[in-house]
Amino acid sequence: MSFVLGIPRNFKYVKVNSLDEALEMLKEGAKILAGGQSLFPLLKLRILSVDNLVDINNLDLRGVKENEKEIEIFSLTTHNEVASKVKILSKVAFTIADYQVRNKGTIGGSLAHADPASNYYPALMVLDAKVKVKSKRGERVIETKELFRSPYTTSLKEDEIITSVIIPKSEKTVFSYEVYKRGGSAYPTVIVAVSLKNNKYKVSFGGISEKPLLIEGKVEDKPKEHVIEQLREIKAISDIHADSNTRLKLAERLFISAFNRALEGKSDEINLQPMDIQWKSQPLKAYNKVTIKIKVNGIEIEDEVESRTLLLDFLRKNGYKEVKRGCDEGKCGACTVLVNGRSVKSCLTLAVQTVGQDVRTVKGLEDIKPLQDSFVQNYAMQCGYCTHGFLMVTYDYLKNVKKKEDELLKYSIKNICRCTGYFNIIKAIKNASLSQ
Repeated sequence: MSFVLGIPRNFKYVKVNSLDEALEMLKEGAKILAGGQSLFPLLKLRILSVDNLVDINNLDLRGVKENEKEIEIFSLTTHNEVASKVKILSKVAFTIADYQVRNKGTIGGSLAHADPASNYYPALMVLDAKVKVKSKRGERVIETKELFRSPYTTSLKEDEIITSVIIPKSEKTVFSYEVYKRGGSAYPTVIVAVSLKNNKYKVSFGGISEKPLLIEGKVEDKPKEHVIEQLREIKAISDIHADSNTRLKLAERLFISAFNRALEGKSDEINLQPMDIQWKSQPLKAYNKVTIKIKVNGIEIEDEVESRTLLLDFLRKNGYKEVKRGCDEGKCGACTVLVNGRSVKSCLTLAVQTVGQDVRTVKGLEDIKPLQDSFVQNYAMQCGYCTHGFLMVTYDYLKNVKKKEDELLKYSIKNICRCTGYFNIIKAIKNASLSQ
């Protein structure tokens, strides 16, 4: 029954306060937990199991440093923070999954996960980015194109952890980016990144093959013909999202679009209000069962949980039935709650991770009524099953994304509605945004 409900096998959970402590646990075979937005679905489906999970969110590896020569993005910087603080990567980061995933997912975790359809790899490859990694033996720097070995496999050694990503700065670099994906918070089907600098081009494709593809040359040497010729020679992936032929056609079309925009001389960027997202909390060790205290809607709740207990199950067990169990894979968003004011999927969050943090459901938000009224007035409630999740992510979106363009909304509110009534939901969100 536990497997059917999407509950991982049990493991020892440790939230560390120092990098040395994390590196010591890596030597013992522990698995790193950063954002966990790709890790938890694998654990819940029992595709992956771990004995020791080391949560590194208390480490000082968050934020962006910039000087005249380079931009350094620390590994625990979330996708929403990258999108709002690193202009050249704003479109790359803001087109990842959905708003909730971007609140927790991190750039370091994404690179270490090494999905062939990772948004970052093609972009960082054409921008000549490098990755800093550290172990007990010291620090080394790896070129991004050398980090990815094969699907879900990197050149990282078992005792190494990514600490930051470094992008060299150049006013002469023009960068463009295209992504195509089907439905919800799915990984992209095709990614294209293009950079132009000093009459040279670099083009990288992601999602179409088992490893990101990098092609480079001189702009004067008929780049479009050369890239398309190289593209047609690769062995493309074929799956339920798109067959190999469709992928190659999409890649060719998106490449032409991205390359033409790059030739116009203006980099692709999204202007967002700077975001700071904090996931630090008290250190904790948990195995089998542990008694924890979590503040929910301002009330501290004490309960005994296993290390693998999801926040979703903790909340529902303690009477918060407005939080719904939906797809159980982190796609539908019915389980969305606010943690420290940010929307997260409670089915992709452990209860032990939220000790000392502020958890809110719709009943704990005093200023939610205007948004609720908009959903009622625009007939966006429908059967009501998905409504709580839509309200929570929309509340966060309207609070923290100052610009409410259709493009930003499209890449943010991706919850699934079982009644397929998205038109009224979108209308309700737009009407609510007018009062913000």
